[in-house]
Amino acid sequence: MWSKYLFNKKYPELNSVRLILGIYALGFLYGTKNHLIDIFQDGFFGYTYVSWPINLYWTMLTFLDPLTVFLFIYRPLKGITLAVLIMASDLLINLSVTFYFYQQTGIFTDGLLAKQISFGLFVFITSPYVKKKVINFWQRMENC
Repeated sequence: MWSKYLFNKKYPELNSVRLILGIYALGFLYGTKNHLIDIFQDGFFGYTYVSWPINLYWTMLTFLDPLTVFLFIYRPLKGITLAVLIMASDLLINLSVTFYFYQQTGIFTDGLLAKQISFGLFVFITSPYVKKKVINFWQRMENC
């Protein structure tokens, strides 16, 4: 099981993986917190200012974000894949919604977008490295 290696300092070759997955986890838990706050304030599917599919997607992130963190611990390759898919889709949707509202109102409304873009770029840039390190580690452990 991956978690016994991830949390075992006996494998220093995983230090960079631990650090990166830790940053990923903080980012996705931050997203979870934001979506939970929205649900407590506005209820489920409270994003009524957008279309139903976007409302559904943003609400589903309340569950997908912590699932991603869980997968980092127990199934890292699946977790990293889900992280990339979430970041790509969420950035696409959030950029589209922000651009649409800016066209309609002339007001830039999303102050968190720069943070999300930065986090997304970090995930996109580091995920191939983390996947490679995890695969190489597993192959080495199988050959022992």
